[in-house]
Amino acid sequence: MKEGEVIFERGEVILREGEGGNVAYLVIDGQVAIYTGEKGARKKLAVISNGGVFGEMALIDPAPRIANAAAVTRTRCMRITRTVLERALDAGPPLTRYLLQSFIRNIRTASGVSFVKAPMEPEPAELIVSERSNRVLHRRAYGHGDVIFRQDSEGNAAYLIQSGEVDLMREDANGQATLIRRLGAGEVFGEMALLDAQPRYATAVARNGATLEILRSDNFNTLLADAPPIVRALMRIYAGMIRSQAPRQATPAAPAAEPASDTDIPQD
Repeated sequence: MKEGEVIFERGEVILREGEGGNVAYLVIDGQVAIYTGEKGARKKLAVISNGGVFGEMALIDPAPRIANAAAVTRTRCMRITRTVLERALDAGPPLTRYLLQSFIRNIRTASGVSFVKAPMEPEPAELIVSERSNRVLHRRAYGHGDVIFRQDSEGNAAYLIQSGEVDLMREDANGQATLIRRLGAGEVFGEMALLDAQPRYATAVARNGATLEILRSDNFNTLLADAPPIVRALMRIYAGMIRSQAPRQATPAAPAAEPASDTDIPQD
């Protein structure tokens, strides 16, 4: 085996829900089941196959792992350490790191797990100065009640909140609006539509006045092109995970993921 590679035997538990972690894995050959819960109450999430990555959230966010991982077949993986990922993030534009952390924050919030700010996470002010110097971000002020974008519209920009608040509202078939989330300074929204080219899931409305840094789609694509491959892959994986949690979508959680069957989940 090459340096950094490891073999997991069929049924071997690789990661455990609730534990801390400082390593992720790239599947080279085989399959790994991702699931939550213990024996008798297990929920199947996905099966990661060749080319898929799992366990990477712990490299960016030190909160406990939110799922278990176990080998479905004899599986060969490449270990990815926090150092390796940090080097990849450092090699790309600063805003890509923040976008990646924004995805993880959304996923953990949906799973009922608190987001723990990583020690190396840059402050929004650092990102604004760094990225505007490269003429990437554009500032705009919105008054209370101003609509930033509407549900089901085409996405052509992502937004970083410099000050104020933004409400994300979802309308049902009867036109009844429900508050999904209230965002504050330093948070990012609208980025998913740029990654997967799907319509906006919600309407974004400024609250009590908001100043936003706008990242347009052409600049967003330039940032992605400048990011290392592993960072681009993770951002698209996370976008799929968030979309899959929405009731109207059934987007796979990762490019190499397949629906898990009962036989995929280790039964001890």
